[in-house]
Amino acid sequence: MNIYGEQLSPRQLMERIGNMNQVAGVKRYLLKEGRSEGVDAIDIKTGSGMNFTVLPGRGMDIAWLEYQGKPISYMNKNGIVNATYYSPQGYEWLRSFFGGALTTCGLTHVGPPDQDGIWELGLHGRISNTPAEQVTAENFWDGEDYIMQLSGIMHESVIFGENLMLKRVIQTKLGEKKLILHDTITNEGFIDVPFMILYHMNIGYPVISENSYVYIPTNNIIPRDLEAEKGISNWNTCEKPSKGYAEQVFFHDLKQSTSGNTCVGIINESISFGVSIKFNKNELPYFTQWKMMGQQDYVMGFEPGNCIPEGRPTAATRKSLVYLKPGEKKDIWIEIGILDGSTAVQSFLKHINAL
Repeated sequence: MNIYGEQLSPRQLMERIGNMNQVAGVKRYLLKEGRSEGVDAIDIKTGSGMNFTVLPGRGMDIAWLEYQGKPISYMNKNGIVNATYYSPQGYEWLRSFFGGALTTCGLTHVGPPDQDGIWELGLHGRISNTPAEQVTAENFWDGEDYIMQLSGIMHESVIFGENLMLKRVIQTKLGEKKLILHDTITNEGFIDVPFMILYHMNIGYPVISENSYVYIPTNNIIPRDLEAEKGISNWNTCEKPSKGYAEQVFFHDLKQSTSGNTCVGIINESISFGVSIKFNKNELPYFTQWKMMGQQDYVMGFEPGNCIPEGRPTAATRKSLVYLKPGEKKDIWIEIGILDGSTAVQSFLKHINAL
């Protein structure tokens, strides 16, 4: 394995340290400030310079992600908000949305507030504000690899309605510059249940700047509205933070390999630094790009999903709404990787151009 520029075997590494936490590992704690009071958090240090924070108290979502001190994720003005402050009505979801490297939307509704029969559907669903159960944090050797792995389970259920379980496993390895997310969503009930999920990944400064370029291997782009139509010619570039900027949202049909694999990324070309996101279109057939170049609200959102954020009633009307049958499971895999330096950037571009 490559540790700080040296090729070392596990035995050679252990000769040089007294405890693995010196170079990599997992640290669990509670946040203690303001509206974040009591949120369960887990820091993961990989030994490569990549560090990230998972929040079991907020649906096992990923807040901070950084590499060698440079932040990847956008963190908005709310900061981390305890799920006890969550209000599901209307657009109140925005008051507890922290941004972060990953905010999960779903599991039965993704999109603007709406009404479905007796149910009021708030913006983007409930799962990100659902604390995890059966949380485990492990470090262990697997042959030559030192694994850091987190897992937890979230339930979305209601009497007379859905009974969904989301099991999330997040894994990385000593010396690596990437993490792997594996979700398994199961219908544990006895009725067909609407299933909508979207992975709201939020990239911020310094990955985002006027020198940044968005790489999305798209077959076709559809602007969400008139505001997005105005910016369609500049969907793949970033501007300086602008006063009064209105968000622009684009829906992409991505190119894919023969096995369904695809990849997107964004690179600040002035510092050869960026991030890539890999997933499979057979699992997540839709991709939404959120471009927000406002002051303070300065972010590029990459959002693979099994839907676009149009809401459950609209998806049902268009006959694109996915249902999980009793006992049915869906597995989803996502890789988030750091692109640091010209070699990593060129390797990414070669990969994406081959799709």
